[in-house]
Amino acid sequence: MTAADFDLVRRSLAAERSGDAARALELHSSVPAFALRSRHHVLLTQLASLGDQLPEWVWARWIAYQAVRCEDPGSETGEIQRLALKYAIETFHEDQLADCYTNGGDPVRVGAWVASESWLFHQVLVHELGGLERFVDEHATGRLADHADLARSWIEAPLSGFLVGPSLPGGRLCVEDLAADGWTEVLDLGARSCAGDGGWVLGRLVPSGVGDLPMFDIPPIAVPEHVARAVAAARHPWTRIKEALDAGDLAERDFMRADHELTTDVLSIELLGIGTAPADLERVTAQLRSGRDEIPRAAFRILRRAADEQPDHAEAPHVAAAVLQPGARADARRMLVREGQYDVWARWAALVHEPARGLLLDLAEAGRAAG
Repeated sequence: MTAADFDLVRRSLAAERSGDAARALELHSSVPAFALRSRHHVLLTQLASLGDQLPEWVWARWIAYQAVRCEDPGSETGEIQRLALKYAIETFHEDQLADCYTNGGDPVRVGAWVASESWLFHQVLVHELGGLERFVDEHATGRLADHADLARSWIEAPLSGFLVGPSLPGGRLCVEDLAADGWTEVLDLGARSCAGDGGWVLGRLVPSGVGDLPMFDIPPIAVPEHVARAVAAARHPWTRIKEALDAGDLAERDFMRADHELTTDVLSIELLGIGTAPADLERVTAQLRSGRDEIPRAAFRILRRAADEQPDHAEAPHVAAAVLQPGARADARRMLVREGQYDVWARWAALVHEPARGLLLDLAEAGRAAG
């Protein structure tokens, strides 16, 4: 990259750390070396498309995401990031590093992969080593700093095991907290979709800013029941995770995610399965791997189905995740908004939370106008 490109990167980071997603996206998109379909570009596009419709919990997730990405030399946050990466690789991903050395690979690539996709690395950096708090104090400015109070309340949330239960009316999800030995209602952002067949997960419940409902700080990770129970009961949960990895009850790949969601708990890749007919899934997945952007297309198919169905609180998180895809939302507004369709979108909106609620109400108002 040229000196001008590095200057664009610096200015893009400054814009993001001030809470200006639109400006950060504009600058980021101007760097020729950056892929327009990279995860970071997709997230900035999504945030920028929402304008001022960001609830406090989205701000908090955006702050935590930026803390994970902060590598600034000479900063305390950057030092924490490097310590967390070293710990995560040596403790949880050492097999990848060993394979790299055995096969003559590049260990830098292992580090980049872990930093980009490891759920464990994210949790260690943000919570255990204090990266979230340090990032807010050291780097957050402008609107990002103004919206940092909720993120600060997440700092000491404990890691535990949970059983994800059914969705309930009113955008709530029933979750059993194994450490507290009781069921609680949390913000339903679609965590059921990433909980696996059994519903057992690891995660952290944090304040959402939506009434008294807690939420998962990031989409939880699916694990076997005995691992969820062992982590919930442990004084040192990371020891139990390490033991499960060493015993073969968990694999490193179980903790790797190419998707990082800020506005939903439904992973983008999950939209592909939800929005694609079983007979077409193999073909569509192959097209995704070949570089075709299939996620917005799958999201549009979910919205198309929703336009013709009775709203259902169990499906509402999927509809919310679909409408949060800017491309799918634009296509829905162009092709699915018809005369007399105010009620169907308004009923879906009543089942979800902001920012998806406002976007669905926009479709409803467009339907009213069409009539």
